[in-house]
Amino acid sequence: MRKNQKLIDQANKLSSSELYDFLRDFNLNKLNNYQVEICHATQLSNEYQKQIIELFEINMKQLYEQSAFGYNYDEKRDELFSNQSRYLIISLANSVLGFAHFRFDMDFGKRVLYLYELQVNMKYQGQGFGQSMIEQLKILCQKTQMSKVVLTVHKVNTKAIDFYMKKCQFE
Repeated sequence: MRKNQKLIDQANKLSSSELYDFLRDFNLNKLNNYQVEICHATQLSNEYQKQIIELFEINMKQLYEQSAFGYNYDEKRDELFSNQSRYLIISLANSVLGFAHFRFDMDFGKRVLYLYELQVNMKYQGQGFGQSMIEQLKILCQKTQMSKVVLTVHKVNTKAIDFYMKKCQFE
């Protein structure tokens, strides 16, 4: 258990540029017109924070409101922009097209890269951006010695379940 926590602490201490270096060999050909960046939530500009919240709400707010948990803007904002949160962002001309919100953490005794959110602007869905971000997160998982990438999906979000299981090979 102590070794697991040490590896998580090491991963959490990595700078954004160190994490980005792990992706240098990743084939970004299909993303060559887009900017790919990794950053801590604390490094996000106010404009990016605004765009992230807006994209999340467009894609997910209704689903949350219909769930037993409901939607609480302040709680979601705190989660999205927590000091432990990291982002993998794909943008074009300073406009966020998609993002992966993740953390390095423990889950049922295993060290994991926990994917909190994967959101892609509806205009860009189905073009490989989500799958590309998952592939990049899997590389980060391996390079930081986490055991796996884990995530949670609302049961009624069948489109997301199909995406994760069929396109990304999650179980």
